[in-house]
Order: sequence, then structure tokens, then C-alpha cells
Amino acid sequence: MSSQNPTNPLDETAVPVQNARSKRNRAVGAIIGVGIIAALGLTAYGSTGAAFNDQKTARVDINTASLVLGVSDEDNSGTIALDFNNLKPGQLIPKWFTVTNAGSIPATANLGSAFTNATSPTNPAVTYENLRIGVGTATGQTPLVAVTKLPANGWDLGVLQPGESKTFVVDVKLGGDAGNEWKGQTFGGNLPVTLTQQ
Repeated sequence: MSSQNPTNPLDETAVPVQNARSKRNRAVGAIIGVGIIAALGLTAYGSTGAAFNDQKTARVDINTASLVLGVSDEDNSGTIALDFNNLKPGQLIPKWFTVTNAGSIPATANLGSAFTNATSPTNPAVTYENLRIGVGTATGQTPLVAVTKLPANGWDLGVLQPGESKTFVVDVKLGGDAGNEWKGQTFGGNLPVTLTQQ
């Protein structure tokens, strides 16, 4: 009786074992293939492409800065009306006014020097060189200039922070050499008070 070599591919007794293994491998491969195809099919046909999501709103508020000028004179009326009455030659009269930055940003204050709606002395002999005005913050006399030589850009009142108030003085003086031509005369007009964003 000849011995059989199980490793010999021509060995008849080894063929059934190899055939069984081959069938089993094919079956496993088929199952894996079906699983892959099923998974792909579910992906292709069973999925809608939708996904859970959640959303909330982001509120956006944009507020511009405010710049609000508040003014008042000595009677706290909310306006500035400076009346220099009964001015005599050589006399200086001070009047006070307050400027408030009621806005939300720093600003520079200015008192303009261009009179509008002005009334002038009726006597043509009156010389404006005798009538002088000064504006400042000092408690003493401010530098005076003739109404004919007012600063072109007005008076710089400085920077006011939001909510800050500053008080200023306007000095008016009639020169000591003013003669009878000044009796009963009137001079007046409006000057702008301005706040400008710094």
C-alpha cells in the first residue's frame, strides 16, 4: 500500500478538504459582498441627506453716538440771554453762562463771534472801538477786544467730556473815553454756541 502525501495537490484524499474550504471561503465572501452592497444600498436609497440641526438668533443693535448741547445762563432758564444793562463809560459788567455736554462722546465747545440779527447803535457818531468784549473761564477780567475785532473763529471753550458742564464768563466794557454819543444806545445780536465731536 503506497503512502499518500496530503500536501500533494494530486492527492485524491486532499481534494475534498480543499473543495470544502474553497466553498466556505466563497460563502463568506458572498455574505460580505451582500453586506457591503446592502450597506451601500441603504446609503444610496435609505438616507435622505437630512441632518439634525439647531439654530438661535444673534441680536445686533447699532447705536450711534449722541452729541447734545445744553446751555443755561445765570437764571438757569435753559437758554443764554445775557443782558448788559445801564452800562456806563469805563464800566465792566460780567455775565455767566454754562455749557453742558449732554451727549455720549467728548466734544469741543466754541462760542462764535459772528453776530447775527444784530441791532446797532442809532447814533452814527458811535465808534465800536469803545465797546469791548471778552470771553473766558477766569474769575477775573478776560482779555477784551473791540466788537470790530472779534476773533474770526470765535472763542475756544475747551473740551467737555460726556455729562460735563463748564461755566464761562462774558465781560463787556464800555471804554472810559465814551462820550455822550453813547447815551441810550443799543448793540446786540446772537452768537452761536457749538459742540463739535472731538
